[in-house]
Amino acid sequence: MAPKLFKLFLFILTHPWRCLHIGFANGLWKNHMEDQLKMDMWVKAKKKELSEAAICATVVGAAITASIQWNQTYDAHWSILGFWYGALLLSLLSVVICFHLGIYLSSIPLRPDWTYRSAIVGEGTFGRYASLWVLQTPTQLLSYSIISYVLGLSVMIISHLWEGPWGDGSKVAMLYIGYLILGLSIYISTVIWIYRADLQ
Repeated sequence: MAPKLFKLFLFILTHPWRCLHIGFANGLWKNHMEDQLKMDMWVKAKKKELSEAAICATVVGAAITASIQWNQTYDAHWSILGFWYGALLLSLLSVVICFHLGIYLSSIPLRPDWTYRSAIVGEGTFGRYASLWVLQTPTQLLSYSIISYVLGLSVMIISHLWEGPWGDGSKVAMLYIGYLILGLSIYISTVIWIYRADLQ
């Protein structure tokens, strides 16, 4: 039972990576150096993706920083600041890694032809999976940052249900729970459609 639970936890933790590796394997891993144009297009698309991820991470970091300044934050449960500081750290790391990966990808066309492909996809099984892991790290950190921020926000709002008498705070918490359920339902259904089995 324990190994199955561990595998499930690992699958959830690395879900974007596990879902993207098949497309990556069928694309770049099977391409040869004759497909130089395809490799160039992939590098440009990846750099654009990293640029967008860096912008998103910056916006998320700004939102978290503004939220930490709220007066009620320091009177709330300790876990809220823990979630938010953790989220801020992850968003900053996402920006930094985007920056470094952008520089790395920009240097690839300057390499000799024989190292061009290996610089992107790595050598051997471990190198390929390590390359894939590194290339999707900014997006994964950004996702974890957003999740951590939402967890802290949820604790702050929903805690009104058990702290003090029923009042406006409790009503806001109930309304928030409704929006949370709606948003999560849409998000989960979207993710299931994007990563459905027939596309793998």
